Amino acid sequence: MSIEEPTVDDAALGRALAAIHQAADAVPPASVAQVVTVLCDIVGARRGRLLVADYGLRTVRELGPDGPIGPPVALEGTIAGRVFSDGEMMASGTDPTVLRVPLTEGTERIGILELDFDRWDGVPAVLPAVMFVLVSVLLTKGRHADAWVRCRRATPLSPAAEAQWELLPALSASTDAVAVAGILEPAYNIGGDSFDYAVNAERLQFAIVDAMGHGMSAVLMSAAAINGLRNIRREGGHLVDGYAEVDRILSTQFGDSRYVTGQFGSVDYETGTMHWINAGHPLPLLVRNGSFVGLLPCRPSVPMGLGGEVVQIAEERLQAGDRVLFYTDGITESQSPDRQPFGVDRLADYLVRATLERVPVAETVRRLSANVLAFVREGLKDDATMFLVEYRSSELGPGDR
Repeated sequence: MSIEEPTVDDAALGRALAAIHQAADAVPPASVAQVVTVLCDIVGARRGRLLVADYGLRTVRELGPDGPIGPPVALEGTIAGRVFSDGEMMASGTDPTVLRVPLTEGTERIGILELDFDRWDGVPAVLPAVMFVLVSVLLTKGRHADAWVRCRRATPLSPAAEAQWELLPALSASTDAVAVAGILEPAYNIGGDSFDYAVNAERLQFAIVDAMGHGMSAVLMSAAAINGLRNIRREGGHLVDGYAEVDRILSTQFGDSRYVTGQFGSVDYETGTMHWINAGHPLPLLVRNGSFVGLLPCRPSVPMGLGGEVVQIAEERLQAGDRVLFYTDGITESQSPDRQPFGVDRLADYLVRATLERVPVAETVRRLSANVLAFVREGLKDDATMFLVEYRSSELGPGDR
């Protein structure tokens, strides 16, 4: 069912926002889902359900007072999945009608709100603004209790994965200048892979790392590397300073035989110039004008923790619409049941297709990850992480974004 843009009455909007703000301020942190009842009263819905996306972005599940209730709903091949992937509201059925609304913070996809209407008169005018407040409530109130994170678990989460997810920034973000998105697999047993970024005023700064080994020891090294780079970045240090600091931390805390590979750098919004350091990591892929250009070269410095020095700070002038994919070797070295590697060419092919179909950055990495898992079928033997950067320009129109 098509959705028309509603016209908002300022007085009605003010009353709606005041009501949901009052409800959000009154309920205890563990009762986030109760705010939905107030929202239903505001928009005239009979019932509402908050469906939260799991860590792997493969299912959604209803949020109850103390965690998930009911069975998970697959995102693949369902209406819920279409709403989640496309980021557009969708109404189905006729009196009663179910309106499904994507829950997002910017480009970070959180889940879906389902609203049941006995009589459908179109999207309530106040709904988009009220949804913004609802998401803010979820993110602020939800962090004080465990219901939200329990709802994100499709399967039990390992202690190492628990620590790694707490380290991550939002999985995606975008501005007029740049869009980024990352994803971790295996989502529930991740070890030493991680990524980080900051969409700052004049440039994007990013990092992807892969610590040797598995389990909690690898997570601790990964956390040390990410936080070392993050600290230097926030203090205004240079890329070389970040490499040296992480090398010092790892060698001091873990010994000279432990190391972390990675790539980290920046993209200048005005010029599109990307600078980065390659610390013994697989080279990134560049897709330009809908074609795979190749791997972006950067002479490798030794992995951090082994006492090396920076060999090269690579430079690439990005063009509007360019996509650069950073990844860990768990992606390309993943094998099918007949022991065929996933490989760079297959990864590039999927990325090109998603780019030509104008699939948004966040959905692109989700689909790429799903393709890797489908190829392997029997479960990943190593961590597999991706971080995608799309450079934009004022020359791009809204349909290209």
